[in-house]
Amino acid sequence: MRILVMLATLASLLLHSVPAQAGEAVAPGSKPGQYVRWYYPSQLSYGMFEDGAGNTGSAASPRAFLTLPFMGQHIVTSGFDHCYPDYSTDGTYCRYDGVTASASVGGPDPTFSAGYAQSPGGHDYLYYDGHDGYDYALTYEPVAAAADGVVSLADWLDPNCHTCLFGLAIYIVHGNGILSAYGHLSQIFVSKGQRVRRGQVIGISGSTGSATGPHLHFGIYSTTRQYTAIDPYGWSGPPPDPYQWDVGNLWLGGSPRFASIPMPKVNVTAVPDPTDVTAIDVAWSSPGDGDVFTVDVVQQNGRMTLFSDRVAAGSAVFHGKPGQVYWFWASVTTNLGWKDAGGSQPLRLPVQAPVQ
Repeated sequence: MRILVMLATLASLLLHSVPAQAGEAVAPGSKPGQYVRWYYPSQLSYGMFEDGAGNTGSAASPRAFLTLPFMGQHIVTSGFDHCYPDYSTDGTYCRYDGVTASASVGGPDPTFSAGYAQSPGGHDYLYYDGHDGYDYALTYEPVAAAADGVVSLADWLDPNCHTCLFGLAIYIVHGNGILSAYGHLSQIFVSKGQRVRRGQVIGISGSTGSATGPHLHFGIYSTTRQYTAIDPYGWSGPPPDPYQWDVGNLWLGGSPRFASIPMPKVNVTAVPDPTDVTAIDVAWSSPGDGDVFTVDVVQQNGRMTLFSDRVAAGSAVFHGKPGQVYWFWASVTTNLGWKDAGGSQPLRLPVQAPVQ
């Protein structure tokens, strides 16, 4: 399979520095400025960030079924090369909208021979010659299943080499002749044979395998043609598509969107009980399905003690000591694995009046 020829240069684009401003963008072919390594380049024409509201410029194909494999806007650090996605360096990168880049257009990356064309402000390079998927700048963050399916791999891609290829990886077979792959993970939360749902947290992004910085490699591959790579953004550039195995824009609705699932946002309240000076009425809630909460009480000396564990949204009465300060912290996990946490305002119990 083509992904097994991945080079150790896979994520050399991911070295730290300071982001440039979008307004400083230099188009491919412009004269390069002084080179400064930038951690988060981007190559999509509709913005630096993949924010779930982009427009690919083409309609969804009849086979469209994908949503984004994460939540919240993230920068795209490398795209799919339509000329040709096999990790070989042929000297030209072709983006899904017809833009091309090469060593002679924009200039080569001085530390990465497969990187072409300077990015906004002359800070880095946008294109990875031969790349067969999309790299998203997720730094040890939740990774979500892009569609319903069955896990066919949840392990090291090469068990004998943890610094090779995709490192810790997950493959999901979707039953339509297409497989989605999630590479360079730091943690895996699913197992082979498990059925997963769209938007379910399946792991945490990382920097395993051949990655040189934390990110998510997201790839789409045919299961009927020797795991041939497919660009989920399709081809919206001038015809013909230089890559013959494309199957069109696979994003639901024609544009990359986040999964339509309720996300958690914890709310905790703590109010004094008017009938008991030692009592505090505590309540916790959050949007989401199948929420499971853990609630802790924090004393004024910072000591945290479990108050309620593995419970649904609800309320309870806490009894404390007069004159002491308390506040409450709740964490929640949804049935799709998304997490959130939050706390109440501190509350001081009144001092009891002395008995006359």
